[in-house]
Amino acid sequence: MEPISNRPGIQKIKSADKRKKVCEALESLRFTENDVKQMMKVFEEQIDYANSLNEEDRKKSDLFWECTYVSDLVKGNENGRYLGLDLGSTNFRVVLVDLKDGVAKTTTKYYNLTDDQLSGPAELVFDHIAASMETFITEEKIQSQKPIGVGFTFSFPTVQKTLKKSILVTWTKRFKCTNGPGLDPCILLEEAIERRGGLSVPVNVMARISDTTGTLMAGSYYDKKCAIGLILGSGSNACYVEHLKNFKKLDPKEAKSDKILVNCEWGAFGDNGCLDFCRNEFEREVDQYSNFPGSYTFEKSFGGFYLGEMFRVVLVKLTKAGVLFDGKGSDELMTRWLWKSRQVTTVEKDNPGSSENTMSVLKDMKLDTIATEEDVLLVQEACYLMSQRAAYIVATALAVLLNHINEPEVSIGIDGSLYEHHPRFHDHMTTLLQKLVPSTKFRLFLVKDGSGQGAALVAAVESS
Repeated sequence: MEPISNRPGIQKIKSADKRKKVCEALESLRFTENDVKQMMKVFEEQIDYANSLNEEDRKKSDLFWECTYVSDLVKGNENGRYLGLDLGSTNFRVVLVDLKDGVAKTTTKYYNLTDDQLSGPAELVFDHIAASMETFITEEKIQSQKPIGVGFTFSFPTVQKTLKKSILVTWTKRFKCTNGPGLDPCILLEEAIERRGGLSVPVNVMARISDTTGTLMAGSYYDKKCAIGLILGSGSNACYVEHLKNFKKLDPKEAKSDKILVNCEWGAFGDNGCLDFCRNEFEREVDQYSNFPGSYTFEKSFGGFYLGEMFRVVLVKLTKAGVLFDGKGSDELMTRWLWKSRQVTTVEKDNPGSSENTMSVLKDMKLDTIATEEDVLLVQEACYLMSQRAAYIVATALAVLLNHINEPEVSIGIDGSLYEHHPRFHDHMTTLLQKLVPSTKFRLFLVKDGSGQGAALVAAVESS
């Protein structure tokens, strides 16, 4: 990242003393070349630990680095009707995929979870999933005498034992269920269906996958060179195609090809302190007041669930330093977790010289009447720098995966609201990746609702 003082909005600050204070306050938002090199080195070290056959070595890493047990990517000759379930946020999705000679017709519907379901026994969540499946089957007039294959995208840290069997490690994001860790999500789902007396159409729960595995599968449907699935939404994770010879935790006799799909589960990367060298004061404060302090260190640097609060914390520091909003601010500025990632994406939609979107955010936060022209520029610059840092952190990790894949052309399928709606995230990531992996021709592309569609595609691939 360029020096803070080089940013055009910073240069327009008239007072040299104020410019100096602003640069000092924002300096830790820079993700330097040394930070990039060190993170790539540390990520490789953590991969080596996570990939080790030695249990003591694996304990040194917070990466799960799990084999997905998915046998193959989409080939293009699949047929049949399959359901995909996608649980990873408060919007639960049911996806129907009709395949004819590899061509998919997809229908998706959303079903919201309530706060009571998010904080009660896990059985309430799975009862809601089963009820939503029945509603979907009724609304779509689905009929079948034979069981319909179901793939279940369950986007929480889970130890994968087989394609279907897995064990939940912990809930994340807004989920605070009183139980669940140590249990198998597919069994919980089947028990919930059984409590209803079954569904009006028989189903066969075939696979539990992560959201990134689903995104990779959906990405491979749209682009045969897709070898990485990435989630950039409220949280983050990645799945990629690894050479079997590089993956130590699977007996080669169990493999069906010379490549396997690896679920990184990288959200907790850094929980052991290995990223302390580059964490800044803003990330530490967001972590301190989050639902899970001391955990999910990596995704807290850029995840959509945290980016709005990060933005607020940065602006609070500038305000308390007396260089923003005349040091006054508003109650809305000082209220933790009130700001969301949409405030970030809205500000970032302003082109140089414009401020309409920024002013709409400041108006929502009761700051528009006190904001000067310099304040608006400073808000925009702080948002830009914070977003650029976030994108660079993701790109640094992706560069390591691209080096592992080691192919001349690789496509990266990305699902998630942050990537979809942030107007600059794609370009920031592309800029850094071009520098880090110049020998690889890569493509980043949106896979809308890929994690749910991908779950159904896994069921299709395993059935073919």
